[in-house]
Amino acid sequence: MNNCRQDIMNYALSQPYFGLRDLYDYLEKDCNSTITRKTISWYLTQLVESGELQRLSRGKYAVAFRQQFQIIPTEEQHKLIKDLNQKWPYAHFCIYNGSIISPLQHHISANNITYIETEREAIVAVFNYLRDNGKDAYLQPTRQLISNYIDLSQPAIFVKPLITESPIQECGGIFVPTLEKLLVDLQKDKDFFYLQELEGFHIFQNALSLYAVNISRLFRYADRRGIKDEVKAIIETINSYD
Repeated sequence: MNNCRQDIMNYALSQPYFGLRDLYDYLEKDCNSTITRKTISWYLTQLVESGELQRLSRGKYAVAFRQQFQIIPTEEQHKLIKDLNQKWPYAHFCIYNGSIISPLQHHISANNITYIETEREAIVAVFNYLRDNGKDAYLQPTRQLISNYIDLSQPAIFVKPLITESPIQECGGIFVPTLEKLLVDLQKDKDFFYLQELEGFHIFQNALSLYAVNISRLFRYADRRGIKDEVKAIIETINSYD
């Protein structure tokens, strides 16, 4: 019995996350186990209750020591959102600085951009307001504009639309993206072109190995952004690594 418990933990430690079917196949093929799925489910429940595993979503598990990805807004960001909330009290705002991406990167590149997302109907007005008040702001900048004219290591503001039903979280009275939202946006948005392809793969790899990722939330948001199959393929590739 103890051997089975250890086999489950050994498998969990080798995977960013796993499901019951993955675990069953591993125990059957690699450990020559005849354990039933019902018994495996019982073990998983015990390991979750003991704090050794965490349940990420229905039928998905990971080791419990992975830390939560946290975004702590700066005082400047608080002031900026307070100002915008006073101007547009019924709008929703999500804010973060590009420096939060660094822990996820394989090849670290400087990013000191403040990203402000709000309803699509408000982005032009917000952008104009920021520019009129002396802010170095850009409205949904293109890859060409960024490559030719914007130094990402210097402070500036990118104003972008906030996708409906985006997974955001409140921190200190203002809203910031969850890790799941960030991962999908980095893969999808044109202004993050330099973080995609191989670097994007490494970002997913680092996120899954370092932090707790809610897979259901990730896939749900990826589906809203039209890249669910792409995200699933990345994660399946990561999971296939030994």
